[in-house]
Amino acid sequence: MKYLALIPLVLVASCASRPPQVVVRPLPSQAVEPIESVRYGEVVRAYHVGRYIDPNHPETMHEQHPVYRVEVSARWNLHPGPQNTANLLNPPPDAAFAPPPTNDLLIAEMNRQRETTARVMIEANKLAQSYGELQALFTEMRTVALNNALLNVRLATNEQRVVEFGRELERLSASPPPATNDVPAFAPESPDFPKP
Repeated sequence: MKYLALIPLVLVASCASRPPQVVVRPLPSQAVEPIESVRYGEVVRAYHVGRYIDPNHPETMHEQHPVYRVEVSARWNLHPGPQNTANLLNPPPDAAFAPPPTNDLLIAEMNRQRETTARVMIEANKLAQSYGELQALFTEMRTVALNNALLNVRLATNEQRVVEFGRELERLSASPPPATNDVPAFAPESPDFPKP
């Protein structure tokens, strides 16, 4: 009987030790009105594919059908929204930008680089001017060479004519043929002249 009295006491003690169960249900979150202000959606394009043979299975032919391809995946919109545009005079610092270190050596090197660049530009202008003068000189030399070649051709032609005139003059100044009917002392016989 002792045992029977302990049973209801154990049951009462076990019921009293349990805390009351509280069910916590989260409230539904508010829907984001313009979803593009938080996340960009996917860009899906459809392509029309005609009949083709499967390259992995040459005995299989696919009929024409559209193929859908995800061109751009969904991604977060990292551009600041309209709530961040209120402070335009003091924008948030760009995390990717770090100002270059400045010290006397760096400033001196930058000044030296500027001076060197200015000298190079001046020399490039002088070189371009010299190149233009050289091109004009080459054009003039080409003209002089062409004129020289023409003069050489004319000189050769005139020398040939002088030689021909000299031959003609020699031929004309050679002994003139006899003006009388006198027979010269020696006259070659012609082959058709009869012999006595």
